[in-house]
Amino acid sequence: MKRNREQSQRLIQFWILSLLFVTLSMLLSAWTTSYSHTNHNRETTVNAVVQLMEDQYARGLSLDDMRPWLPDLLNGIKAKQMILYRGESVEFQWQPKGVYEVATMHYRRDLNNGLKMNLVLTRTPLVPAFSSQEWLLVAIGLVAALGMVWFGRGWLEREMSGIELLALRASRINGGDVEAAGELVKGERPLSVSRALRKLHRNWQQEREAKLELDRQIRTRAFIDHETELGNRMFFERRLAALAPNHRFRNQGVLCLLQFAGLEEVEPARRLPVLKAFIEHCQPILQEHPDAVFARLNWLQLALVIPMLPLKEADQLAVKLHRIGARLPLPEGAVKSELLNIGLAYFSREEPLEQAQEEAEQALRAAQLQGESSWFMYDKGAVDRELAQGSVRWRSLIENALTQKRFVTLFQPVLDENGAVLCREMFSRIRDGQGKILRASLYRPMARRCGLIPRVDRELLALALQQMQAHGWQQPLVVNLACESVLHPRFAKSFIMLLANYHIRRTQLVIEVNERELVQNAERMIPVLKELKRTGIQLSIDGVGYTVEGTHYIERLPVEWIKLHPSLVHQVEHRPESQLVITSLTQALSNRGLTILAEGVESAEEGRCLLQLGVDGVQGRHYGEAAPTTE
Repeated sequence: MKRNREQSQRLIQFWILSLLFVTLSMLLSAWTTSYSHTNHNRETTVNAVVQLMEDQYARGLSLDDMRPWLPDLLNGIKAKQMILYRGESVEFQWQPKGVYEVATMHYRRDLNNGLKMNLVLTRTPLVPAFSSQEWLLVAIGLVAALGMVWFGRGWLEREMSGIELLALRASRINGGDVEAAGELVKGERPLSVSRALRKLHRNWQQEREAKLELDRQIRTRAFIDHETELGNRMFFERRLAALAPNHRFRNQGVLCLLQFAGLEEVEPARRLPVLKAFIEHCQPILQEHPDAVFARLNWLQLALVIPMLPLKEADQLAVKLHRIGARLPLPEGAVKSELLNIGLAYFSREEPLEQAQEEAEQALRAAQLQGESSWFMYDKGAVDRELAQGSVRWRSLIENALTQKRFVTLFQPVLDENGAVLCREMFSRIRDGQGKILRASLYRPMARRCGLIPRVDRELLALALQQMQAHGWQQPLVVNLACESVLHPRFAKSFIMLLANYHIRRTQLVIEVNERELVQNAERMIPVLKELKRTGIQLSIDGVGYTVEGTHYIERLPVEWIKLHPSLVHQVEHRPESQLVITSLTQALSNRGLTILAEGVESAEEGRCLLQLGVDGVQGRHYGEAAPTTE
């Protein structure tokens, strides 16, 4: 803006100087013409006097005959002196009375009769001798001219200011602020360009919204049950596949099947309100478990998976779900005593997926065999001891890890299509009192339950900044933040203070948040993330595609990175519906300047397919395990 302002001032100054130069040139030309014309008139007058005297001599008149009227003639032409002489003898000399010292010019002429004439006239003045009225007119003309110059300067400044505003908006657009194209800025010039920019922005925005809506529709039609707005069977299977890559669970959890047997004799149109009411009453419970997967498998069966849920809480969950079913208003024909049967299977880490599904079905059949609404937990005695620890022990373990610096950091590269490192993502572990390493998927859910996740994330941020400063990586480093950390009242301030302690390129730090958490808490999270963004960092959204969420949050948040959920990535080369979702997403975001990544890539075939679909980078065990350091 300052540079544009300086250019405008130079243009205005050049315009004023040019105008003054033209004006002065015209005045000088007028003066020169007037001066030359006056001198020419003097020459004409002198020649006329000479011609008159020669004519008089030609008629036979003598000098004495001319003496009576010659002084009057000389006074008429305002002569100062006239001398006629023959040889050295002066024949006639005239000079007016009361002559004052003024600048004069001498005109010498030879007459036909041998006389020589020396006529003295007043020198032509450099400044014309105007009357007071004439000077008044000249002054009025000059004032009017200066007024027009001043008015023109003001008009030109306004016009140039409008051009500066338009140039400023253009520079913002070139800098990536696409929304600036749609702003209505008063005073921009030229108006046609300003209007064209706004029109182009409206057309672009409509096209972008259409793409986003198409992406949402594709994701919805592929994975959503349109009656209940829950995920469908395909959605559920994809999420289970993400929880159990290679058909083995990565973490512990519970798989729950809910069968509404008491609605079998009810017309389908009258079943739906009961299912919707049940789902609505379950939402407050499920909000406590952001990683939960809730889906409708068929007309009367729902499925629920909650990773990292302690066994004791799984029992409590079953009781709550059963109570919700007991309170539902039922239509005519429903069997209240047999309304809802719940079967639960607790799965452990590395347990086969098919085994957990079979056990959940067996638990559901066992609940149905009891003859009334009930729930049944499949008991195989395989509860993981790590997860069975009480909240008090977990709190103590995590607090000790914080105070004694027991966190271990690992780094996994993200590669582009040429195999170059796009960025690195940081993962974490903690050591317990016996030196055993505990995974983030185990300790982070417990840190959430104990309210320690903001402290944990702050510690991990400090470790990330230390590694960035120590290694001097040229590529960005991605650090995950939980929703609770972002929403903590003092987190933004502590984050800014933490950044000030390290000498790093802030654009190399990427803060990553989960899409589901962002959408559920958009009104509170987006202002905080914008405040963090003003420090110079980058923002990333992971877990994209885990739920059927629209990407409209990108309109409100300046995001640089998007990361696809592993459920979309798993065996993508064999799943046309996943390919369709990814293609629609990449096309919808094609004009945003975002980098789209895919995590959880387990094979070269998956990686090749993803890159062909428009994904910019891939991350997973096939391309490199997370390691303590990455060079």
